[in-house]
Amino acid sequence: MQSIDSDIFTLHRRAQNCIAQNYLTNSKRPETFVKGVYPSHIKRGHGCWLWDHNDKKYLDFICGLGTNIIGYGHTQVNTAIAEQLNYGYSHSFGTHHEIELAEYMKGLFPFVDCWKFSKTGSEACNAAIKIARAATGRSLILSEGYHGHGDDFISLTEPALGVPKSPGFVRAIRALEVDTIHPGVAAVIVEPVITDWSNERRAWLQNLRDVCTKNEVLLIFDEVINGFRFPKFCVSNYWGITPDLLILGKAMANGMPLAAVGGKFSVMNKAEYFISSTYAGETLSLVAAKKTMELLQSKFDINTLWKQGQAFIDDFNTVCPELVRIEGYPTRGVFVGDATSKALFMQEACLAGMLFGPSWFFNYGLADEASNALSAIKAILGRIKRGEVKLKGELPKSPFAQKVRGQ
Repeated sequence: MQSIDSDIFTLHRRAQNCIAQNYLTNSKRPETFVKGVYPSHIKRGHGCWLWDHNDKKYLDFICGLGTNIIGYGHTQVNTAIAEQLNYGYSHSFGTHHEIELAEYMKGLFPFVDCWKFSKTGSEACNAAIKIARAATGRSLILSEGYHGHGDDFISLTEPALGVPKSPGFVRAIRALEVDTIHPGVAAVIVEPVITDWSNERRAWLQNLRDVCTKNEVLLIFDEVINGFRFPKFCVSNYWGITPDLLILGKAMANGMPLAAVGGKFSVMNKAEYFISSTYAGETLSLVAAKKTMELLQSKFDINTLWKQGQAFIDDFNTVCPELVRIEGYPTRGVFVGDATSKALFMQEACLAGMLFGPSWFFNYGLADEASNALSAIKAILGRIKRGEVKLKGELPKSPFAQKVRGQ
């Protein structure tokens, strides 16, 4: 039986002494996984693989929380970044790179006239509701799903420590509460697809679009996760449902820090709102994003990836669906099952050299490794079903984003 590496605890203790709350990203904290079994920190990554501090190699199904779409350290993306390094990356004025990327993205998302870039999805979501309020002159935002760590959104989830008590300017909306939309609402912000990409969800989104239009309420699609993981680059394009504002992030620059909010000139330029960031035009991320998008249009075929991802989900879900199964779309999902079974699966997969988190992602490199991974998964779930496995670490805690989504 493989022993738990004591060095895991060494790094964990060091982090406790210098990193507030012991983590920088809520969904990456040790408590989200099987603490004491999973590596708490990673040394390097390449393609679909990660190496921990002891150089143990793992097949990575976490994909940097969905940011890694074409592989860690992709050569052509690296080259674009390296070439730009020689010319600087945060300048005293804007650069042609922000214009070129915005123009390129207008070609991918034809319903968008102009963009604002930021460094994180949270920033982009905060910007989107500010733009909506400025454009409509209203304050109330209705929200479904997770939209980052902005005060407006965190105020919806108790205990919301550190956040002033909301005067009711943001309210949560459930999928069946479209009738709560009225002309006094500034905007409705939703993740168009979390895991449910059924015809029923599509119909609900179309109805939501119609109701928002009727009441002159702006519709915001937060596609920070969906973006570049769906055919035609987003749910909006794929299903032909046009939001007033579109938010992108995560995979758009293959892991470099970049996000964006875009929409029609009539919304984006209607009022003199203030959104500004010294690093919004940082050039390394801009050139990485443009190169990533070029590769997604030329070298990589999202339709093929979707077939491969769906095949992985289908095969996985035939093994022991009564214990653990995946719900979601072909490039992203969540594990469903009782807490202990999910923890045992995550633990044994980690010990076998595969990293799974509460969320599952699929990228282009993983397709080549799927067959071997499924063989190992079948053996792992068989041992769990026979009661041959015991939990070696702590039971994982749900990340904040999944709590908000009710997963």
